[in-house]
Amino acid sequence: MMIVTTALLGALLAPSPAPPGPRAEALAPAAVSAAAQAEPIARTSVGMRVRIEEQPIPGPRLQAKPVADPGRADAIVRVLNVFPHGSGWRYNLEVTPLVEGTLDLGALLEPAEAGATWDAPVLEIEVEALLPEDVVEPNDLDVPAPDEVGGYGTGMTILGILWAAGLVALVTVGRRGGGAAESARPEAPLTLADRLAPLVDRARSGELDASQQAELERLLLAHWRERRNLSATPVAEAVASLRADEDAGPLFLQLERWLHRPGSEGDAVDLEALLAPYRGTPDPGGDQG
Repeated sequence: MMIVTTALLGALLAPSPAPPGPRAEALAPAAVSAAAQAEPIARTSVGMRVRIEEQPIPGPRLQAKPVADPGRADAIVRVLNVFPHGSGWRYNLEVTPLVEGTLDLGALLEPAEAGATWDAPVLEIEVEALLPEDVVEPNDLDVPAPDEVGGYGTGMTILGILWAAGLVALVTVGRRGGGAAESARPEAPLTLADRLAPLVDRARSGELDASQQAELERLLLAHWRERRNLSATPVAEAVASLRADEDAGPLFLQLERWLHRPGSEGDAVDLEALLAPYRGTPDPGGDQG
């Protein structure tokens, strides 16, 4: 009985386990936050821009740190948009990394307000290299020799020769074409005056034979009988009427003088004036040969 009582008293007097305090509760979120920050906020390659949208960052409003020499910077950062987010801000950012590895975005930002303090968080961006692991520099470019780059000088020389040859051909063909056009130009149609001229000239010189005289009389009678409506009139009466005609009479009368009195006033007669009434009439024999 004594033993039981002692054991019971020991159990009653033993200290109970202490409940979890504030320190124990704070450790769990800290561990979760550390695990969350271990995950990169973005991944990209060297030289490839990446946009980071709706990224909350506690503290004052931030801006990109100025870069004195972009060629030596690890990255180029642009702040595109800023929105209020609780006690901090939410950002749309554009980052262009220039080196491989892990890039800390927080180190590339600073408070927009001069003199403001800020405890920069770790915002990691993983940047992969574009070259294989065993290559540290890009391959040399295969630049062809100048004489293999299309032969520019030779090509221009050939074009110049072809241009000059084309110009010469154009001028030559143009001249030939002009000559051909002139030679192909149709001559003025012959008139009755052209047909009568050699016959009248031979009559004036007394060299007109019987067949030519008959041809001359036929041409004159046919022309004037049609013009003066004498087709139904007998030839003798038609000739008498034409001798008195103002236009037909001069040549009829002059031919009678030459034929019946050769050599009289031959050189003093103006043949152009005698043949003038026949200039506007087409040669009736032109379609025969």
